[in-house]
Amino acid sequence: MTQSERADIMTNSHAKSILNAMNALRKSNTLCDVTLRVEHKDFPAHRIVLAACSDYFCAMFTSELSEKDKPCVDIQGLTASTMEILLDFVYTETVHVTVENVQELLPAACLLQLKGVKQACCEFLESQLDPSNCLGIRDFAETHNCVDLMQAAEVFSQKHFPEVVQHEEFILLNQEEVEKLIKCDEIQVDSEEPVFEAVINWVKHSKKEREASLPELLQYVRMPLLTPRYITDVIDTEPFIRCSLQCRDLVDEAKKFHLRPELRSQMQGPRTRARLGEQQEKGLRGARALAAVVLALV
Repeated sequence: MTQSERADIMTNSHAKSILNAMNALRKSNTLCDVTLRVEHKDFPAHRIVLAACSDYFCAMFTSELSEKDKPCVDIQGLTASTMEILLDFVYTETVHVTVENVQELLPAACLLQLKGVKQACCEFLESQLDPSNCLGIRDFAETHNCVDLMQAAEVFSQKHFPEVVQHEEFILLNQEEVEKLIKCDEIQVDSEEPVFEAVINWVKHSKKEREASLPELLQYVRMPLLTPRYITDVIDTEPFIRCSLQCRDLVDEAKKFHLRPELRSQMQGPRTRARLGEQQEKGLRGARALAAVVLALV
């Protein structure tokens, strides 16, 4: 037989057929050589299947760990219901992620090093991002080293900053986390007003503990970019501002920026640099103005 008379033919059904057969064997406790015990519930399984899907189990069954040859292995750190979901994934390639189980499922997937489940959980959480939960999801992702999800939540919080700061997750942040968010150039806001208001509302939520943090946080509010009317009518009348010399110095800087245009070139710095959203808004205003001129000339 010549080379042209033979061919290697791949089928799509073979792997799925094997998985289905192994799952049937597991369900009937046939040829199972290990039992996983979680919360006093037993889960029969096959060492080779577990080791093939999980680096955690591969290390357990191929190294000199005490569990290597044990017929029954206790698994700590997850619930029996979560173990059932994870085993179903190992044998079926399918995982059912819900709002109710994702917070248990993701840490368990990380513990047992089941990358497919971890990825499914991250994709699910990314689809659930909302102004009310994005900061919590970002922290959850960081805790479990889910880099892509953490970045997606970070970008979401920046893009929806005015809505995000209206929710409890923002109010409950510590000073360092608030500072990290408000100093970011990528915050998308039409003006600096929601940034100033977010800081004031955060301080007012716990006045005694947070009042001392106001001057430090206020330096990241780009007050020179606010309108003179907002500075005089809103900021000047805020009691927290009037009671702090450091805060009043920052307000005076903003007033000087407006009152002395000839000094603006010397005052350039982080507080006079427009954020992403402000830059986009200026660009849109410029485009609209140009379009109006063109239409007038036609």
